[in-house]
Amino acid sequence: MKVWDLHCDTLYALLEAEKKGEPRRFDRNDGMMDLQRMKQGDYLLQCFACFVDLGEGEDPLVRALQEADRFRQILAAYPDDLLWVRTPADIDRLLTDGRIGAMLTVEEGGVCKDDPAVLRTFYELGVRMMTLTWNHKNGLAEPNVMPGYSEDRWPVAPNTTGGLTRRGFEFVAEMERLKMIVDVSHLSDAGIWDVLRCSRRPFAASHSNARSCCPHLRNLTDEMLAAMGDRGCLVGLNYCPAFLDDSADRTHLVSRVGDMARHLRRLIDKGGEDLVALGSDFDGIGGELEIAGAQDLPRLAEGLLAAGFTETQVEKLFWRNAARFFHDNL
Repeated sequence: MKVWDLHCDTLYALLEAEKKGEPRRFDRNDGMMDLQRMKQGDYLLQCFACFVDLGEGEDPLVRALQEADRFRQILAAYPDDLLWVRTPADIDRLLTDGRIGAMLTVEEGGVCKDDPAVLRTFYELGVRMMTLTWNHKNGLAEPNVMPGYSEDRWPVAPNTTGGLTRRGFEFVAEMERLKMIVDVSHLSDAGIWDVLRCSRRPFAASHSNARSCCPHLRNLTDEMLAAMGDRGCLVGLNYCPAFLDDSADRTHLVSRVGDMARHLRRLIDKGGEDLVALGSDFDGIGGELEIAGAQDLPRLAEGLLAAGFTETQVEKLFWRNAARFFHDNL
């Protein structure tokens, strides 16, 4: 079954390995995502995030540009295997081309330094989706994970007061004008409701799950899921153990297919089966994972079918919803 994955941190992982003097090739490496694994998993498209941690002290704009450059290097190195997807026409081509699609995204709106001109430049560089925040407050909005965060006080209370700034509202409007997808994963509860109120186009949560199944603040409430479903939005199921496993003992968490099925059922129940997609977070998560890399996606499909989901529902989750969403909104 074809796979369209809304989020991975592979560009960051490749750049970090190079900076440590341990360069990795994209065709085959020891991470969670490489070309060989994608072929084994029958991938249709992977969204590659330029992930930036504002707490690491590097210039965030330079770091994001370095990862975007690495993306371009990968495309140039494997032209017979990868197709750069930026437009609906590219998606049409992808469905018959035989190559694996690659889409460039950004995880951390702070890389734009609050300047819409930088946002527009990222669009010209091919970025087609961007989170407004990661885990640090920036000039656009507040995230749900705030300073002092610790799961020792489980469950951690979400951020229900700090939402979008004035500049954040401006960025949402400009992203919609550009047809760059607004991504609310990592955004505070207040910020997500701000986006629901101010947006005019469907948006995404590229790698988030159902909070009623696991009360992690990175997950979405039933009310958010219902509102996003009504708006034609998209939510990518995240494989991270901390967002799937609802155990009160947070010392040993496991990412199981059974928990993924439980979250998927809730996402569909509250937002409809057109809401759901995949958002693995590969190369950005760790721990005990039943689906540990791109090569394992056939196992996930088999597990969900065995759990009672229909072939149509699994196909929608795996690629059809994402293909439609991006075709309609780019």
